[in-house]
Amino acid sequence: MTLDTDWPPSITDGRTTIEPISPARVAADWLGEAARAVAGRAEPIHLQQRLDAGDIGWWIVGDGNVVGALSARIEASSAIWTWLAIDARWRAFGFGGAAVPLFEDAASQRGANEALVPLPADNGVALYFWLRLGYVPLRSGNVSDRVWMRRSLSDVDTTDSAT
Repeated sequence: MTLDTDWPPSITDGRTTIEPISPARVAADWLGEAARAVAGRAEPIHLQQRLDAGDIGWWIVGDGNVVGALSARIEASSAIWTWLAIDARWRAFGFGGAAVPLFEDAASQRGANEALVPLPADNGVALYFWLRLGYVPLRSGNVSDRVWMRRSLSDVDTTDSAT
């Protein structure tokens, strides 16, 4: 999915902003480590792969620095997170947790009524991160290497935080 004029040019709340990734090619020295962190023990998931697959991407800017990135797509009425990582030097400052509701707000304005995130089953840090943000695991009859989590966006504040 490409970013179009329906998406805001940036969204800010406090000291965190998300800005669309442009140009389509991304480069940062921390992206390789982040790709491994996102995947857990599985094969690394690179942000560029997600963008090449058509997901939309946003830089996470905290205190004026690019501190991370995220990607997602919207299918039907669901926002599906496909990548979220913070540069290791900026972890534990709250920028990842602050970026999630910013994107949820934008996705809600685009018609998404829920957000879904697939997690590697062995990534306990990611599980805890998403649980803290109000996501709950979905029950599945299938045994897989992924845990899907969901959060309703019906309670997302869609006030105009776009700049």
